[in-house]
Amino acid sequence: HASMRLEDGSIDPRNETHYGQTVEQEVLPELISQLEESSEYWKRRDEIKAFNATSAFLKKGLALTPVKFGISFTVQFLNQAGALVHIYTDGSIQVNHGGTEMGQGLYIKVAQVVAEEFQVDLDTIMVTATRTDKVSNTSPTAASSGSDLNGMAAQDACKRIKAGLVKYAAELHSTTEDKIRFENNHVVSVDRSGEEIWTPFPEFVQNAYMARVPLFSSGHYQTPKIHYDRNTGKGRPFYYYANGASVSEVLVDTLTGEYKVTRVDILQDVGRSLNPAIDIGQIEGAYIQGMGWLTTEDLVWSDNGR
Repeated sequence: HASMRLEDGSIDPRNETHYGQTVEQEVLPELISQLEESSEYWKRRDEIKAFNATSAFLKKGLALTPVKFGISFTVQFLNQAGALVHIYTDGSIQVNHGGTEMGQGLYIKVAQVVAEEFQVDLDTIMVTATRTDKVSNTSPTAASSGSDLNGMAAQDACKRIKAGLVKYAAELHSTTEDKIRFENNHVVSVDRSGEEIWTPFPEFVQNAYMARVPLFSSGHYQTPKIHYDRNTGKGRPFYYYANGASVSEVLVDTLTGEYKVTRVDILQDVGRSLNPAIDIGQIEGAYIQGMGWLTTEDLVWSDNGR
């Protein structure tokens, strides 16, 4: 973005973090101004001032809080994942990967990645329980990287299988590999005369098996570009940032400390969401989790910092 540079062309120092990473995507300014407008921030701020002036014990507060959260493990070697994909002769697909499902919807997201690669229905895909005898040396499912790492590892396995299937289809129909595509539960080949040959995915897979084309592969992914020097506290520990902001309106009883959150507006940039329904639930859940952390959890420290 041009706004990230100063008039002399140098990077705006405000876009460099204290650990030396340049923020490459300037998402927050636009996101904040959009939320400011949609939440009617300034109108409500005036209303709250008027309310507080006449209310002795009940007081209202309003805050717009942006968040820029780095996505990646700071420990470099953890930013990798493996996956195993099997296609069976009936066209069904089994996936195993290194991520742990704990209710966050990881398995369905990875299944969606596989379905997208082969352009088949989601109900033809089964994700099996994570086990180190299937995919070894798994990284923790943490750091908000589970879908990124395991989805990409599964995609890598799919691409390896697809390469063999595409080569087989091209040879079968005496055409070139760029004339083969996967679409709507079919493998489509365009032969030399320009005619499209649509073969149902299960039938195509059965034929590929008969032709001894491998229908399974492992996959691996390592997050690019990231590095961090713990001694200097400098580097690029995050591949990218997730950006969001929320406007919270609260009502506090100043005599008892009881509070109510009367309205919340959240705007989050999730890029191309793998699953909007899950992501909305995750965003709402994260807000509640943060609210509890800041208002009801009592963290106590001793004088010597324990």
